[in-house]
Amino acid sequence: MIIDAHAHAGGEYSTPESLLEMSKKYGIEKILLCTSPKNSLNLKKPPNIPFMNTPNSIFTLNKMLRFSYNSFIKDKGDGNRYVCELRDKLPELVIPFLWVNPLDPKHMENLKENVLNLKPKGIKLHQAWNAFKIDGSEFGRLIETCRPYRLPFFIHLYSKGDARKLSQFASANQDVVFIVAHLLGLDIFKQCRENLANIHFDTSGSDRVRGVDILEAIKLFGFDHVIFGSDTPYASLEDQITKINKLNLSEDVEEHIFRLNIMKILSKT
Repeated sequence: MIIDAHAHAGGEYSTPESLLEMSKKYGIEKILLCTSPKNSLNLKKPPNIPFMNTPNSIFTLNKMLRFSYNSFIKDKGDGNRYVCELRDKLPELVIPFLWVNPLDPKHMENLKENVLNLKPKGIKLHQAWNAFKIDGSEFGRLIETCRPYRLPFFIHLYSKGDARKLSQFASANQDVVFIVAHLLGLDIFKQCRENLANIHFDTSGSDRVRGVDILEAIKLFGFDHVIFGSDTPYASLEDQITKINKLNLSEDVEEHIFRLNIMKILSKT
């Protein structure tokens, strides 16, 4: 069985029926679900933009993502509440992560209330959509508010500079767990990996995160710090599963990446 640790409530994961269908088709035990951008459910896979297929090429793509988010995506309601509605209908399948924009006063004013009432198992942060700073006061306030609940932070970084700042922050706050989306900044995090036991990486990223990149993460940080995610509906769940299967890892390592590593993190919340 597989735990999909990176998914958005949209496309194939937008309704209880489609979530169940996908879980049965691909052997998905649990789905860590967060809202889609501005609760837009009718999401389609993005066009294949001809960047070099490496994780760090996503840093270039981030500029377009931020422009698109601010200019074209319309607000369609409270996506966090929608995700929790899906959890309430499928409590054995859906694990909600709370999407937080540290720059949004409403998010921050209601943060503790939402953590207590919605009962998420983690926090989702996305710097391409929301232009907060790792060294900003808003991020610090977010961490301090959530620290008592031991919630992990799943973060999509915007730039190499942000990866450096997160590396420094994580090293100084080793009680806070971070899952870095798409292996972003792996070449930066490796420079002080001895002090980053609280940093983990997810394997999603369409074709931009290759098998060789996942093997490099395993080599540098250990297989117990690599977590399977699909980024559905932005990437093909089937392709993301196949990418791991093609690495010829042992059954034990595969099981850790597919489910045991994220289960260990969630068991602490």
